[in-house]
Amino acid sequence: MHDGKRGVALSNFADIRRAAREEGFALHPIKTRPPYLKAYEFTPDFVIDVGVHDGTPWLYRSFPDAHFVLVDPQAECEAAVKEGVSPKSFDFRAVALGAEQGKALLSVPETEPGKGGAMASLKERTDKLARSFSDVAKREVPVITLDMLAADLPGRLGLKVDTEGFEFEVLKGGAETLKRCDFVILEMSVTHRFKGVAPPSAVIAELAKAGLEFRDVLATAAHAGKKAQPRHMDVLFTRWDA
Repeated sequence: MHDGKRGVALSNFADIRRAAREEGFALHPIKTRPPYLKAYEFTPDFVIDVGVHDGTPWLYRSFPDAHFVLVDPQAECEAAVKEGVSPKSFDFRAVALGAEQGKALLSVPETEPGKGGAMASLKERTDKLARSFSDVAKREVPVITLDMLAADLPGRLGLKVDTEGFEFEVLKGGAETLKRCDFVILEMSVTHRFKGVAPPSAVIAELAKAGLEFRDVLATAAHAGKKAQPRHMDVLFTRWDA
């Protein structure tokens, strides 16, 4: 970009930021991008993506040399990942993760034909979003623990968990695995989105037991408007000295 055009662009951006502040909004950098995560210089041997749905491309690009274990009880998600941006090296596990091994009932909502699988949950949804579902299918799915999954994954680990309200249960089944995690990226509910969803303090305390500390909020999902209140956040936990 020529200096003149760059100057105009920066001036326009400053005007946009000023106008946003006057209206009660703030502009922040997008942190769910490879440059942000790479700056921490994590070097995991394996990265476990729990609740993969159709993939997490920015995470895969952040660690191109790691082997990924993609976990989702919806078996059809494997094909969806392969059709999109998939890791260079990965395997897919069609199971759910929980506090103990067994079976559970997965609720798969439909908002429009073929859509809604990203909101599949092992918990009962209680927020307003549930009213938008045209149908909710029930599936019995196998459940194993994070420790069982990671038993054959040696070395240092990275972990991402997005399981629609079931994140705490995933952590409860991974006490030993969490000790080997250099980072955890987790969708943390900050409202009663699901029946029996764990409060943020329980999630934070469980990760603290493994030496993982709250580091940053990568993204926030909130209601629209100036009085927006967050519903859930994508939170990064790391070792304190990272």
